[in-house]
Amino acid sequence: MFSLKFSVIFVFLLYLSSSLFAFTSAADPFYLYHFCSEKNFTRNSTYQSNLNLLLSSLPPYAKSGYGFYRTTKGLDPNIVYGLFQCRGDVNTTTCQDCVAFASTDITQRCPTQKEALVWYEECYLRFSNVSIFYIPVRNPSVKMYNVENVTIEPSRFQKLLSSLLKEARTQAVNDPKKFATRKGNFTTSQTLYVLVQCAEDVWNTDCSDCLEEAISGLPTASIGGRVLFPSCNCRYELYPFYNENLTTLPPMAPTPVLQYPPSPVTRPKGKSQISSSIIIAIVAPITFAAMLFLAGYCFLTRRARKKYYTAQEEFAGNDILTAEALQFDFGTIQAATNRFLIDNKLGAGGFGEVYKVKY
Repeated sequence: MFSLKFSVIFVFLLYLSSSLFAFTSAADPFYLYHFCSEKNFTRNSTYQSNLNLLLSSLPPYAKSGYGFYRTTKGLDPNIVYGLFQCRGDVNTTTCQDCVAFASTDITQRCPTQKEALVWYEECYLRFSNVSIFYIPVRNPSVKMYNVENVTIEPSRFQKLLSSLLKEARTQAVNDPKKFATRKGNFTTSQTLYVLVQCAEDVWNTDCSDCLEEAISGLPTASIGGRVLFPSCNCRYELYPFYNENLTTLPPMAPTPVLQYPPSPVTRPKGKSQISSSIIIAIVAPITFAAMLFLAGYCFLTRRARKKYYTAQEEFAGNDILTAEALQFDFGTIQAATNRFLIDNKLGAGGFGEVYKVKY
């Protein structure tokens, strides 16, 4: 009896341990490809120390919700540039797990190389001794495809694939994550799924050009395939391989707004009379005030002109104010005042001395 219980417990523990092992293995990201440069660094060098600092700093940013992050460690000539990007449809936990795994896995695959890149299903990670930021890179490139070819209406399949990839490319270029997915019905029982993504730090035009070249390299005769560039990638399958709940939906087409002619509005007579009364009450005083102002202006203008003409008539008969009375030469004035005789002097003012004259 005891041996039977022991056997049951042993089998249960064995099953539990195998389940935990399978769960741990499933949690590891799905490896796709890696690349190591030919340039090496010396072990235990400053470059390796900077590389270790950089790789250890990346997972916390993935944990904070960054789907893409780039940074540097150290100074020239031992500076290290690094970045990671998670697929646009994975959640924060999956992204963090992938980046954490890649940070250690890449040093196992490229232990002394100054530049390396590793792709997984959920993310990719890259480092280099030269700047890799904002620069569209298409090498190294990887092409993968399903060995089974399309047998049902291959031309229509390729036409649908081309259309979906074009739509996804346009959407990804304008998406903050540079990520897009599309799907379309190939047959009544088969749906075609596509995914495209660019590095978030490349310009829109560079993203578009990179995806265009990647898409042109897809093996469209197969029922599934992908192309991987350091700065972009694309994939298509006849089964769902991405999380549709976490993908960015394409913008809805704007609903056309129908323009209707304005309908006649019937107003109550009372309101119409009140409106007319209000208008008359406002316009009448303004009109009266304007007419009064105009009449006053005309009256004042005519009065000023009349005074002007009256003053001219009064001054016209005064010999002293005429222009002829003021036109005497010095000799005449000297004779009239008897050479400015003192006895003829009447006084002096602000304009000079005044003499009595005999003319």
